[in-house]
Amino acid sequence: MIFLVIFGGLMLILGGFYLANSWQRYREWKSGTVIVVLSLIAVTFGTINLPVFKGHQQVSNQSSSSSQQVSQSSFSNGFSTINGGQQGSPNHQMAVLRQLQKGYSKLGTVSFNKENNTYTIKPTADNTVQAVKAIVSDPSQASQMGWSNLTNSIKKNSSQVSTALNGDYTIRIVNPDNTDQAVYSAKNGKTTYNIADN
Repeated sequence: MIFLVIFGGLMLILGGFYLANSWQRYREWKSGTVIVVLSLIAVTFGTINLPVFKGHQQVSNQSSSSSQQVSQSSFSNGFSTINGGQQGSPNHQMAVLRQLQKGYSKLGTVSFNKENNTYTIKPTADNTVQAVKAIVSDPSQASQMGWSNLTNSIKKNSSQVSTALNGDYTIRIVNPDNTDQAVYSAKNGKTTYNIADN
């Protein structure tokens, strides 16, 4: 495709000169315009299909679709069934963990830390891993990748978890390469950290 872009670019330049020359000398514009338009189409097509551009677009689309899948999944029914007895008990915490593992299974694994009441999502799906790595390296890409769909889902679910367990609980998603680094976290329905804000 790079050859198509180069060839199209050269034809565009030559076509532009030809069009200008034809118009000045003979007041003829049709054949020059056709050459310029075809050259523009070739350059545009070649640029869109370059591996670098195509790869970025693919990661972006995959991330957006995976985050939409998660945002569309509902945990509220599962959380509402956790009632009776002491709501913050280990049994209830594990029941919530199972619900989150089921709900976020397309993204990755979910674990629970009893010491700080935190549920941690570690991305394992290839497209999500690529998207999170891209956002870690350049947070400005977050909006293009549908990051807000995923973070809104986590924020909403953190509120539902806190209500279901009657306490302060955090849900966070971490960098797959460094699980100590959170890329987003929400506590009791409120964002506490978002890498996209950096």
